[in-house]
Amino acid sequence: MRPEGPCLGICYSDNHLFYSVSDPGQSARLLRIGSVDFGFDVATSIVKEDVEGFPALKKAIENLKEQFSCNSVKLLTPATQECWTVVPRSVYDDASEREAHIQLLMRGSERSEVQAIWHTVSNSDSKLLLLRDNSSIKGIHTLLNAFSTTELVAEFEIGIDWQAHTANRGSYLMIQCHKNYLSVASFILGKLRGCTYIEFEHLNDLAYLWNLYSQNLSWMRGMHDDAFVFGEYAANVINLMSTYWSDHGELHILNTLESMGVDAPEKTYGFRLESSFPAVLMSLDISEIPNTLLL
Repeated sequence: MRPEGPCLGICYSDNHLFYSVSDPGQSARLLRIGSVDFGFDVATSIVKEDVEGFPALKKAIENLKEQFSCNSVKLLTPATQECWTVVPRSVYDDASEREAHIQLLMRGSERSEVQAIWHTVSNSDSKLLLLRDNSSIKGIHTLLNAFSTTELVAEFEIGIDWQAHTANRGSYLMIQCHKNYLSVASFILGKLRGCTYIEFEHLNDLAYLWNLYSQNLSWMRGMHDDAFVFGEYAANVINLMSTYWSDHGELHILNTLESMGVDAPEKTYGFRLESSFPAVLMSLDISEIPNTLLL
């Protein structure tokens, strides 16, 4: 059960930290959506816990906590700091096979530091395994230690929250656009079908990489009713990739309050609203049927 008071949702890109604060008791209304800009790369500062930037980040978040009396916080963890893989259910059901699989994927990490979370997927013969090495994200835990309740959210889980928020039980893609990678998740009939992230050095390489990944992931070749696109680089990615996504239904860029299905006092913003979409969704009080198991 979520603690009383507003929830703070946080995501970041480049030198921007985006946040959203829920309005308690109002399922789709927010007290504030905002951005805090810094003179350094936020992700790098969190990983390194550098003396120049990290204290400023921590102070900014604690100021938001105090300003809005937030006891709980949700932060979006970068896909590139996690391992996502789909395994046969037989691996999940056998404890020794399960542990052997985790050890293989996280070779070099202490098992006591590895967080393994299993997600159900549309194919009942498989499970999605999310792995995090807590020692590599200790900066995030330090950043949020002033809150009584914290939750780290994987990028593909934004699609699960979107499903709960909109009651969308159709077939759709969720595509989050970063400077050097794209995270993609597919949903069908109320269930997660598959997810991946595609790293690239140059945006122009993305079309080739999308086709390459599609050859190996059947759900990327499947047809969808809609594709919801968001993130700091959403507009650039859509300009490049829209013709490659013709089988994925209508493209929606989530850059307005209306498209997100929320309301807030401010109607115009001095930043790309699509960048804050994960923070917005995480801050909402969304009730859903649990579909994960932490081991």
